[in-house]
Amino acid sequence: MAKTRTHYDNLKVTKDAPASVIRAAYKALCQTFHPDKFQGSNEEAERVMRLVNASYAVLIDPAKRAVHNNWIKEQEAKAKQQKKQSPFGETDNTHDHQHYQKQDTERQNTQPPPSGATSVKDMLQRADDLHDQGRYAEAVTLYQHVAEQGNAKAQFKLGVMYELGQSVKQDYTQAVSWYLKAAEQGNSNAQYSCAIKYQSGQGVTQDQTKAAYWYRKAAEQGNENSDK
Repeated sequence: MAKTRTHYDNLKVTKDAPASVIRAAYKALCQTFHPDKFQGSNEEAERVMRLVNASYAVLIDPAKRAVHNNWIKEQEAKAKQQKKQSPFGETDNTHDHQHYQKQDTERQNTQPPPSGATSVKDMLQRADDLHDQGRYAEAVTLYQHVAEQGNAKAQFKLGVMYELGQSVKQDYTQAVSWYLKAAEQGNSNAQYSCAIKYQSGQGVTQDQTKAAYWYRKAAEQGNENSDK
């Protein structure tokens, strides 16, 4: 059963997030999807911002937020009831295990070019192209190679692949590790991802102070980039 998507998901905050965190998350998302900064299409940026603006309007208003929270409880109750009625209670992970083994083998057989054979910029572009084509096993090998050379963008992309489990086994701890490396170099997307992880405690010990710090850094970095 598909997970119910909420306004909290759109802003990437937890259900108990205080108003200050909601404001910080909203500001960081506005910077990330600013037309002058977003690397995707204007249509995609506009689509995301419509969702973000609508979600912010609900969560920043105590009355609207209370209504939304009640709706979430109703959806969760329905999901639990349907789960009880399902004749299948166990999940077989054998297929997933074989899937990751196959991807690991593919990745090991895809060797990155020697560092002197092509520039980091070219390898990163190649990795982006492969990722966009869904060729994750090849993309993650190149991202890993470039990330280990200290490239912040590659470190962030590698973190995303670990978070989503794209050709690697989903590992939030690894994702946070790469996000932090990129965030410390000023990558605003990685800074925002770090904020989310510290706020939710996913892959790292929950720490609202560090979450607020990284939300603020992401917003500041976004402002600096938009001014350039």
